[in-house]
Amino acid sequence: MTRFLDRVADAGGILHVLLAFGGFAVLVAPHLPPSLEAADVVVAHLRAHPPATGFWAGMWLEGAGLAVLVLLATRAAARLRSVQPDWWLPSAVVGMAVAAFAVKVASFAPGLAALEIDRFDAGTVTALLSVNDAAVGVARALDGAFVVLLGLGALAVGGLPRWLAAATVAVGVAVLAATAVPSLGLLDLLFYLWLPVLSGWLLLRGSRTVREPSTAG
Repeated sequence: MTRFLDRVADAGGILHVLLAFGGFAVLVAPHLPPSLEAADVVVAHLRAHPPATGFWAGMWLEGAGLAVLVLLATRAAARLRSVQPDWWLPSAVVGMAVAAFAVKVASFAPGLAALEIDRFDAGTVTALLSVNDAAVGVARALDGAFVVLLGLGALAVGGLPRWLAAATVAVGVAVLAATAVPSLGLLDLLFYLWLPVLSGWLLLRGSRTVREPSTAG
């Protein structure tokens, strides 16, 4: 990575919150039905809120936000690798983050297909949106897994301060718990609080403390 991309990756948590969370909540969500319980209501909502320029801008922002989250995971995992070269765990962290990205991006297709309400019946439209919703849960579980692995790795070998490593484990466990138990969904907010904290530390302190692997024989 160039130094510029390094800094973009370090800022990935902040950018993810602004782009993905903000793009979806502000620009995309208003066009989607709040509930999928009644197929006729779903279609009526989509018909009353057709996708406009803001919707498509929100989709692109969300996609960019998902991509920078992978960069952040890669940058954080590199800190573990700098301390413990050839360890399997940094690759697992990146692999989980990439898998979460792939699941979420793949879910865009059925969601966008559902917008073509004149081509499908109400039940099919609702089913397509249900696929999109299910993918969110799968992607969130993968996010939780990569966060837990990152935190455990940092506790084991360093690369992050112990307070941040411990917080990372706690946030990952909270995300997994929220995925498994829908009533704990508010715990997901910890993920969006943790991301700016991790990025803030990487931007302010991370470049000063990274250790390069030894090349001595």
